[in-house]
Amino acid sequence: MIGSGFWSWISASARLVFRHLSPRCRWSPRGIRSCGPSGAKSQIRPVQKRGSHPMNPRLLQLARESRGLSQSKLAGLAGISQAALSKAENGVGTLTPERVQAVAEALGYPRELLDWPDEPVGLGPSGFYHRKQSGLGKTALQRIEAEVNLLLMQLRRLEASVDIEPIYRLPVLDADEHTPERAAAKIRASWHLPDGPVHDAIRTVERAGIVVVRRNLESPKISGLSVRPPNSLPLIILNEGMPPARERFTVFHELGHLVMHQLPSDNGEREADVFASELLMPGPLIGPHLSGLTLQRAIQLKQHWKASMAAVIQAAKRLDRIDESRYKSLQVQLSQHGYRRNEPAEPDREEPSILTSILETHRSDHGYSDKELATVVGLQLREFRSEYGGTLSLHAV
Repeated sequence: MIGSGFWSWISASARLVFRHLSPRCRWSPRGIRSCGPSGAKSQIRPVQKRGSHPMNPRLLQLARESRGLSQSKLAGLAGISQAALSKAENGVGTLTPERVQAVAEALGYPRELLDWPDEPVGLGPSGFYHRKQSGLGKTALQRIEAEVNLLLMQLRRLEASVDIEPIYRLPVLDADEHTPERAAAKIRASWHLPDGPVHDAIRTVERAGIVVVRRNLESPKISGLSVRPPNSLPLIILNEGMPPARERFTVFHELGHLVMHQLPSDNGEREADVFASELLMPGPLIGPHLSGLTLQRAIQLKQHWKASMAAVIQAAKRLDRIDESRYKSLQVQLSQHGYRRNEPAEPDREEPSILTSILETHRSDHGYSDKELATVVGLQLREFRSEYGGTLSLHAV
C-alpha cells in the first residue's frame, strides 16, 4: 500500500496503481474495483445491454471491415439486402432486431458489440506509413485499421479498473530537432539503460506504459504498427510469426514512431529504422567491431546484441564500416545461405506482460471467467481465447 486510498502491484514491466474513486467502492490489492457488497465483481466497462443503446452504425461498418467483408458479401451471409445494410451503416435506416442478430452471427461477433457507443479513431502516422509503403490493397488496409480500432476499444474496457504507472516517461521528441541517433541516445540515457545490449526489448517499452500485443496482421509486408490514442495507453502491435531478433527490432522501430513522429514524415520509416538500430546497437559501441565485417562475425555480433544479422550488416553500412562492395557481397551471402528467411542463432522470444497482468487480475482476484471477459471485450469465447489466451484455472468456462 502506497498511501491512503491507493494500492499498488508490481509487474515485471510496470506498476499497476489502483485508486479509490468512490467511498462506496473498494479495490483489492491487485486492483479490481468492488462497489457494493464484499466480493462483488469489478465494474469493468460493460458491453451495452441490448436495447439500452441504439445500434452504432460506425461499429457495424467497423465490424464488417474487420472481417474483410464487402457489404454485398455480408448481406448475402446475413440474408438481407445490400441496400438495407448500406442504409444501416450510413445511419439513414434501421434493421429489425432479427436482422441485426443475423448480421452479428454472420460476422461472428456477439450481438451487443454492435451497440458499443465508441467512435473509431485514425491510426495517425502509423496508418500513413503503412498505407504508403505496404503495397497492400484497400480492403486489406481497411481490415487492419478496423481490427486495430476494435483492439483499442477492447483495451479501454480492460484498462478501466487499473491505472498503469509507467516506470519510464515516454517523451515526444521533435524529429526536426533530433536525429534518430540523438533520439535513441536520449531514450537510453533517460531510461537509464546500461551500455551494451538491451536485455528485453518488450519489457523495456512496457516500462514506459506501452501495451504490446501480437496479432495476425494478414501480411508479412507489415511487421508491426503503433498508435498513441488519446485517453488510452500507447499500443504496439507485432505481426505474429516473426523471428525473435526481427521482432526486437520492430518493437524499437515502432517506439521510434511513437517518440519522434507525432506528424507523418516522408523519411519516417528510415528514421524509425535508424532509431531502432541505435537503440539496439549504439554506433559508438558496436562501430569498432564492424570494420571488415564477415558473415561469421555478423553471427557473433547477433548473439551479443540480439539483433538480426541483416540489421548488423545495415548498421555496418550506415556507419561506413564497410564499403558498397562488401555490403553487396554480404547480402548475396545471406541469400545463398537461406538466412533471409531463417537466420541462425536466434535469441529467446520475449513475452509481453502488461495485458497478461491485467487479465490475471480480473480472473484471479474477482473471479471473472473467460466467458465473462469475452463478453467484456465483445468477442465470442473461442476468439477471445485465441486472441487473449485462455486460462486453465477453475474460473474457466
